[in-house]
Formats: sequence, C-alpha cells, structure tokens
Amino acid sequence: MPSVKELYDYLDEKIPRALSCEWDNDGLMVCADAFREVKRVLLALDATEAVAEYAVKNGFDAVVTHHPMIFSPLRALSALEPTAAKALFLAKNNVAVMSFHTRLDARAGGVNDVLAGKLGVINTVPFGPEGEALGRVGVLPAPVAFRRFCADVAEALSSPCVTAICAKETVQKVAVLGGGGKDFVKSALASGADVFVTGEVTYNVMLEAKAAGLCLVTAGHYHTERPVLSALYAMITEKFPGIEVEEYPFDTEIFAVK
Repeated sequence: MPSVKELYDYLDEKIPRALSCEWDNDGLMVCADAFREVKRVLLALDATEAVAEYAVKNGFDAVVTHHPMIFSPLRALSALEPTAAKALFLAKNNVAVMSFHTRLDARAGGVNDVLAGKLGVINTVPFGPEGEALGRVGVLPAPVAFRRFCADVAEALSSPCVTAICAKETVQKVAVLGGGGKDFVKSALASGADVFVTGEVTYNVMLEAKAAGLCLVTAGHYHTERPVLSALYAMITEKFPGIEVEEYPFDTEIFAVK
C-alpha cells in the first residue's frame, strides 16, 4: 500500500499544479504523518465537518476532495475557528486531506470533461477567459428543444431543480463549466455556444446572457461537480488496486425545498 506522500505525489503528477489558476489554493491540506500507509480513501466534493467525522469514524486514512479544505490563510490553529478546528481534528486522528481544485477542472478527463460527457456533449475543446480555459464547449449529436434540454440536464445530474433562461428555442452547441460560472459567460458567448450549463450564477447574469442571445442553465454547484469523483476513483484504483476507495455516501448538505 502507498504512503500518504506516495498517494499525493501520484495524484499531483496526474493532476499537475501547473494547470491551477493563480488565485487557487489546493494540494496536501492536512498531513500529520506523510509516511502513514493508506489502505482506505474517502472521496468527497468538500471536506465538511460531516465528511471529517465520517472519515474518522469509519477508519479512512485519507480524504481526497475537489474543493480546497483550506482556501484562505489560517491566522491561528484554534479549535474556536471552524476550519482550524476541522484541521486539528483530522490531524489528531491521523487522517490526511488532499484537494485538487481548478487543476482538476482544467485537466483532460477532469470536472468539465466528465460534465460534458454526462450531458452527451461531444467534440469538446477548452474555453474560458485568458489563462483560465477551464470549461469545455462542444455539440449535441442533434439539435434539441431548449426546454427538453433543461429536463435532460436535471435528469443526467440528478439535480433536484435547474434554473434556466431561454434566448433561443433550440440548442445544439453547448458550453459547460462545473461550479460557479459567472466569469465564463462572455467566453461562452465568444465560443458561439447556444447554451451555457454551469452550477450557479447571479440573477442579473442570467438576464444579461439572454439579452446577448445565450441560453443559460444552472444545475447546482454540487451537482455539476460531483460526477468527477468517479474519475478520481478510477485514477486511484488504477494505480493502487489494493486501496479501498469510497465516495462519501451522503448528498450535499445544501438542499432544495419545494
């Protein structure tokens, strides 16, 4: 079995930091013992308190997430501060945490390639603002009515609801970006997309997209990014078939009320 360091070094090579946006902070977030043997790995979108407790209770040696557990600098290691308390709890129980954020968005086969595949978008190429071509744009095999497409997105991502704005009745060229997509709308327009699928944007951004002739669908930050856990599962088990890898079995802690 690999050590924590060996597992991180492997993933760091497969998902290189060179792909990260300049503002990002990810990597090896918590590591009390770099040479601890890793037998069990928990995959999750976020290292929430519930995920940390589940990992400790069920004997996981490492947690691999998409979103960085520590994004802003910690000014103190105090149990009174939520992120620091979580880091102290995990370190005390010798559970490592490693996160792969925008580099996993940008990587071939990462967040946005997986998202495009879930939606049936083919012949994809990267798109995005200069220096941040994290998204993917491609085409559906055939044109589809926009309202039908919205329903297909919700079903494909098991999203409890999608929010949409219609600028044209039929779509075929599709831009996708998991997570927060407000900074990618102009690039989606420039790509010639009929519709942009992302996790979340603000109300005014949706109105501006329609005015510019772009349909926009938001399907939830969590629901557009969670599918990448299957890619992480494949990546780890391909190299280390003896490791037991599990996806965190509970849904997002943010929920919709109808």
